[in-house]
Amino acid sequence: MSNSKTIPLAAMTLDQLSIGDSAVVSDVSANQNIVNDNTFDISRRLKELGFVKGEAVRILHRGYFGGEPLAVRVGQSTFALRLFEAALIGVVPAGSV
Repeated sequence: MSNSKTIPLAAMTLDQLSIGDSAVVSDVSANQNIVNDNTFDISRRLKELGFVKGEAVRILHRGYFGGEPLAVRVGQSTFALRLFEAALIGVVPAGSV
């Protein structure tokens, strides 16, 4: 049995958080129920932007029509994500890590 701290598997995805919620990235996956040939490219781009396991994220704002785009802070950077992009990012609430 190891004493190292590991991040549990995603209990939810980034698109499910509310404004002001903080969480920690648990994974970025292309294995969602999204039919899109570019999903692997998008998940790679999200990782390149800083959405990597263990990184803190926070929802800053949601668009007025349909809640899209999401303004998300990851590290010291802020990005606008579409809902299907945010659905690729698995997170756990910040207090549960």
